[in-house]
Amino acid sequence: MKIHELVDDLYEGFVDRIGAPLSASARDLPRVLRLAPVARPWSQVFEHEITLGAPALFAEPMMGVPSALTRDAMLAHLLAVIDSFATARIEDERIDASPHVFAVLGQARRERDRAMLRLFSRTPLGDTDFRAADAMTIRAVRRERAMLQSTYPVDFDLYEKTLVDKRCSGVLASAALGRIAGLGARRCRAVRATLESISLSLQIYDDVVDWETDRDRGGAWAMCLMRGTRPPPSSGKHATRGASARSEVLASGILEAMLLRARMHMRSARRRAWALRAERLASWARVQEALLDALVVAEADSAGFAVRARARSGFGST
Repeated sequence: MKIHELVDDLYEGFVDRIGAPLSASARDLPRVLRLAPVARPWSQVFEHEITLGAPALFAEPMMGVPSALTRDAMLAHLLAVIDSFATARIEDERIDASPHVFAVLGQARRERDRAMLRLFSRTPLGDTDFRAADAMTIRAVRRERAMLQSTYPVDFDLYEKTLVDKRCSGVLASAALGRIAGLGARRCRAVRATLESISLSLQIYDDVVDWETDRDRGGAWAMCLMRGTRPPPSSGKHATRGASARSEVLASGILEAMLLRARMHMRSARRRAWALRAERLASWARVQEALLDALVVAEADSAGFAVRARARSGFGST
């Protein structure tokens, strides 16, 4: 079964288990979270298999891991990622969640945790415990919101730490599967680092191409990074709205700098994936790295190219 098909099969099984009346809300969740214009399977919400199917990609070179354990890791990962996106959108007040949505998310967290219990046959170890990750996600989302709304000057270290913390639950199931497969502590850390690098690369790219939309909605990382990593103009003031803000961001070169970071993280992910013998994942990362490399060159030649390319064709969309 292909990964996207497995994602949809696992989610449909979850929907069937929670039953009516929550099943209808669960199927409608992509639309309610504004991740899709209409209700559709999760495989059609995110283009890349890695987003919802990471454990399966890491499981390919693991010998002797029962398929049932891979499915449990997939289910835990799938529901964790969905809950992470939902938490961010609810905390950001980008959606008005109904009681049914909160109930669905509560069921998702319980099913996620049960899947992890089945993986370990006991309480998960501390670094694979979703409860701590849930708390970290909420703290990161709130920290992000405060910084974006105030256009707080940040450097890349703080920016990337916030992004990693925000999506921290998306690495646990893959790391747990690696531990069960006997990869050892060093290789399990490499699994986590690979996923963190991929998450950073994809999110930084999104923050580049969506920066104007994000600014109009409440704040853009590009503007925070520009103020934290670039010297202010001679007036000492920064534009915050309209054409002047756009001109300032484009002139600062911050979008190119962000794309360079995105490429760097994807390159790191590719190298680690090859070392882990996750060849399919490494091949995918190599393609993404090449796309980012082309964008870096084009952005250096014409500021704002990445935004225009995304608007025209969905170039490199996640």
